Amino acid sequence: MKKILVFILFLSVALVGCSSSVNIEGSWVDYDNSVYTFYKDGTIIIESFGIKLSGEYEFIEKDTIKLELDGLWGIGGATIFEVEKSGNQLTLTSSGQSILLEKKR
Repeated sequence: MKKILVFILFLSVALVGCSSSVNIEGSWVDYDNSVYTFYKDGTIIIESFGIKLSGEYEFIEKDTIKLELDGLWGIGGATIFEVEKSGNQLTLTSSGQSILLEKKR
């Protein structure tokens, strides 16, 4: 019985230590009104200046995503972004460059 209690305690501590990734689902807008929509299934649509880009994203760490765009926009390959969410703001940072997004209402 004691071994079972120790195992349950160990499992509880392990699960608490494993926090999930940042929730970025929904639509976000940047400073020039481009709209980034992240879907639960790992797809993304970016609408900017009348152009619609699509692709996929996945969390590779708790606060890091890999973004791959389809078609010619994805020719450079995947981009890795660090993700920071604070209230209604989302910051995506890659290679020292940041994109600041606000939650679309």
